[in-house]
Amino acid sequence: MVEAVLDRRRQRTRKAAVAAFIELLMEQGYEAVAMTAVAERADLGRSTLYEHFRAKDDLLEASLAYPLGVLAADPPDVAALLRLIEHVRERAGAVRIMLEQPLRSRIARMLAARSAPGLRARCMATPRAHVRAHACAEGQLAALAAWMRGGAIAAPALAEELARLSLAAARLESP
Repeated sequence: MVEAVLDRRRQRTRKAAVAAFIELLMEQGYEAVAMTAVAERADLGRSTLYEHFRAKDDLLEASLAYPLGVLAADPPDVAALLRLIEHVRERAGAVRIMLEQPLRSRIARMLAARSAPGLRARCMATPRAHVRAHACAEGQLAALAAWMRGGAIAAPALAEELARLSLAAARLESP
């Protein structure tokens, strides 16, 4: 019982911190967001915030847990990608900010870090897995950014292309 209460409290704290981070990101941009401002906005003590998140990148990654998980899925799930595209459409303002440089490169590194272990598990050498994971991540984010700018591709076709990028990265044979 006590553990369940602590877990709910931990989840509420993390949720409040992530929500505050996203609000500040939208208002100020990534570089201007300070951890102290996140703590203040979330009504948390600084030490409490740092117990959950060591740095802004940890907050950024937590705020992107759902999209990163779907994009890094192995094997890719086209239905989940289609739901992600709808999620992106509903949050277009925040997504546009996140798909612009230099934040997009930071997100691509996070996505590649989630994808590389699956590639290594396929017996792909670590340097090659890292390169392919990063190329796939950059490609997926570029495709989403182009779609957000009004690309003519329909959401189901975009979901299929995102899946194809993942599958291409996982191929073991040389191109």
